[in-house]
Amino acid sequence: MNTLRQIESEMASLPVNLQAEVLDFVHFVKQRHGLQRAPIAVSSSPVSGHSPFFQALTDAGFVGCIETNEQLSTHYKSQLDFSDKTGSRP
Repeated sequence: MNTLRQIESEMASLPVNLQAEVLDFVHFVKQRHGLQRAPIAVSSSPVSGHSPFFQALTDAGFVGCIETNEQLSTHYKSQLDFSDKTGSRP
């Protein structure tokens, strides 16, 4: 097995956040030796239709955000459910 295939095999077994760490290290090594980065291909994932960035966040367990109108900061009390809140006000 050649080195590239070994790296691919090892990378595939890592969680997404550690894969990103390895990629950062590769960029560091290339910069240190004066080599240029490979061009980044930006495309949607064929399976989900989401961008690679969104897929990486999903794979890493990012919870996400709620969908609501743009004025949530001024109307948040009408959007959130405080029924389970406990305690008393002073």
